Formats: sequence, structure tokens, C-alpha cells
Amino acid sequence: MNALLLNTKSELKKLLIKKKYLVLTILGAVICLLRLGGNMLIAKVSGGDVVIKSNMIISMLGFTVDILVPLIIFMAVTDLFASEIQEDTMKAALMRPQTRFKVMTAKYLAAFFAGCAVMLVMFVVSLLVQVLSGNPLSDIPRTLLIYVVDMIPLLSIAAMALLLNMISKSPTLAMLLCIAAYIFFKYLNYYGSTIGQMIFTAYSQWHKVWIGTLLPFGALISKIGILFGSILILYTLSYIIFDKKDF
Repeated sequence: MNALLLNTKSELKKLLIKKKYLVLTILGAVICLLRLGGNMLIAKVSGGDVVIKSNMIISMLGFTVDILVPLIIFMAVTDLFASEIQEDTMKAALMRPQTRFKVMTAKYLAAFFAGCAVMLVMFVVSLLVQVLSGNPLSDIPRTLLIYVVDMIPLLSIAAMALLLNMISKSPTLAMLLCIAAYIFFKYLNYYGSTIGQMIFTAYSQWHKVWIGTLLPFGALISKIGILFGSILILYTLSYIIFDKKDF
């Protein structure tokens, strides 16, 4: 376990030194500020007749978990798998005294934690914008819990990206496949009726299942089964392919 944690930390450091992740996080913060600016502009143009009082932290959650963080995870998984395979640096990781399962798991967890880190940054930024806008602060512990709960489905997003990286021959192709598959699944979530709700991407805002709703026990079990069953299937298939690869 200690070796896995150390390897995960090492893989996460690889990601954090890349400036593109910082740039995307800053872009997310800028979008949050632009939203505040838009609200203030509407209030000024209307002469104060139209004042938008919204919970910026919750308002930014959809953008964060459905667009920004999945993109971060797709990039992270691609950097740690398809890019390393193409650059022939994956061999160095496999030469360490550890199993391929631990190597893959460490990289997978690093990509997941990178997404979680961006989630927390966006929470803090949204909180600061909420204060600057003069809007009242709602229940901060509950709002933070919502962000934490919504980190759980990121495991399935990372697992999907992992499998697509296993079958891709280049980082560019891997990234394009991740984005295309995600958009397709999201389309099914919104327009595919029953079928769409059986796909793991339908539960990106996982807090809606647990916080503020009273779903029947059977419905909860089915949603848990869909999410974690998808993670297990995607991860298992990824490992089977990874274990058979000749680097």
C-alpha cells in the first residue's frame, strides 16, 4: 500500500509540473469571474431593477463537473498512458519492482486526484466570487460536501479515459476518442430517455442522488450499481489490455 501511495504521488507530480493544467484551472476561474461580471452588468443596465442573486458556488458546479474537470482528467490520463507509451518512457515505470496492476492503478489515481484538486480550487474560487458579489453565503459545509460527493463519479470518467488510452495508438487519437465518447454519452443522457440514464455519465452530479432527495432504496441501489459496475468493468478491461501490452 505504501508503494502504491508513493507511486501515485510521483505520478501526480508529473501532472502538476505541466503548465497546461494550471492554465485550464485559471481559465475556469476566469469564467467564474465573467459570470459575476455578467450579473453586475445586467444590474447596471437595468438601473438596479434586475439584480441576480445566485449561489455562485452551486451555479459553477455544472460547468466544473461536466466540462472542466472531465477535460482535465482526459488530458491527465492521456499524458500518463498514451503519451508515455508513444515516448517509450512507460518501460521505466515497468522496470520498478512492482506489478503492472500497481503501475496502472497509481497513474489512474493520479489522474483522478488531479481532477479532485481542480474541483476544490473551483470551490474556493466560487466561494471568493460569492463574497465579492455581496451575495449571502449559504451553508458552506453542505456546499463543500456537494463538491466532495461529486468527485466520486470522476472515477468512472477516468476509467473510461483509461480504456480508450489502452486501445489508442497516439495521444491525439486518445484525447479525441475521450472527448467524442464523452459527448456521445452525454447526448444519450439528455436525449436517450431510459437508455441514457443507464450510462455512468448521467451521474456526474452525484449529490442529486444523496443530498436533498428521498429516492426509494431500490432506485439508490440501481444507481450505485450502474456507477460502480461501470468503473469495475472499464477498469478490468483496461488492465487486461495493459497487462498484455508489450512495451
